[in-house]
Amino acid sequence: MRTAIKILAAIICVSTVFYSCKDKKKEQPKEDGYVVTGTVKGLDNSYAKITDYQIFNQNKINVIDSVPIVNGKFKFTGEIAFPDMVTLELGEYTSNFYLENSAIEITADIEKMKDRNNRFALDVKGSKGQDKYEEIEEKASAVFKDPKYDVFNEVRQMFAKAKKEGSEELINEALKKQESLQSLAEERTAKYKNIKYDFVKANPSSAVAPYVLGVQYTEGRMSREELKEYYELFTGDARKATFFKTFITKIYKDNFENVGVGNIAPDFTLQTVQGDELTLSKVEGKYILVDFWASWCVPCRASFPHLKELRKQYKNKGFTIVGVGTADEKEKWKKAIKEDNTPWNHVYDVSENHAYGPVAKSYGVPHLPTTLLVDSNRKIILRNPSKEELDAKLKEVFGH
Repeated sequence: MRTAIKILAAIICVSTVFYSCKDKKKEQPKEDGYVVTGTVKGLDNSYAKITDYQIFNQNKINVIDSVPIVNGKFKFTGEIAFPDMVTLELGEYTSNFYLENSAIEITADIEKMKDRNNRFALDVKGSKGQDKYEEIEEKASAVFKDPKYDVFNEVRQMFAKAKKEGSEELINEALKKQESLQSLAEERTAKYKNIKYDFVKANPSSAVAPYVLGVQYTEGRMSREELKEYYELFTGDARKATFFKTFITKIYKDNFENVGVGNIAPDFTLQTVQGDELTLSKVEGKYILVDFWASWCVPCRASFPHLKELRKQYKNKGFTIVGVGTADEKEKWKKAIKEDNTPWNHVYDVSENHAYGPVAKSYGVPHLPTTLLVDSNRKIILRNPSKEELDAKLKEVFGH
């Protein structure tokens, strides 16, 4: 009897060791896979989901993994074909982290959200890609903390005071001070951008590189030559990154393949402010400026006085303007047209929740204002030209 008991005890002991070892193995990445363990404060029971990187991603979002949150804990296990930035959803809240095949620990506090869009900060350990991304971002952001540039805080305070007191005199003083710091502002911006540019040039195959470059890869921040240079620079895992495939590739194709200089601008038919229909291909004019704008866009409306001058100078020679209101509320759009007294054609690109309308999307509008100069065949002559570039081109084609 005692012998039987001893044998049974030995079996139980061996079984305990076996299952204990098996549980421990689960904590490690399976083969070359990932194990992501998370602790979230302020969300005891809900769900956790890993999806494709969602910011600026217009594609259908792919769910990589989904697990329950139990007592503030969650765990993902799996394997990915290549490292990439992903979006982590914790209930209705979202954030991003760099997923790779390794053991990763995530700590989140829902109560410490960064903004009002249900986004929160993550503390991520075990992801080399996350470490590198945060290192470069911190290095670039440190430029703005240099005491040399504290003077810009003074300018902001001057504008705040002017706005609070409604003083035109104080506004003019602030503008004068801001203008005097233009070269210093350009120096600061160049330092910030070069940190990112240098990393990308030194690591063109890194899947982190597209995210480090980020929205610097846009018109207005890069010349056409730079857009082409950096797009062609990326290789390997960098080209597999969601941000490269969705955002960077879209910007590149919009500029060089779809609606860039030399391409034919998409035709459209939209309703005018008077309620009639306007079709771009039927607009009379040798050269037409298609101007995407919104009532809330300060630079858009600030450009109107000069556009009025150009229209007055070249209208009889075949120059016309079509203003496309987008990402705007219709009544506010109409009110702005009346306030600014802009005499050219205005059409409304129907949109919801301040998002770009279908026409703006078809033109790959990256920001407002976005302008395109097209000829009578809708061939794009200029895309997002500067004031000087537009003036020079109109002078070239129409003469004085």
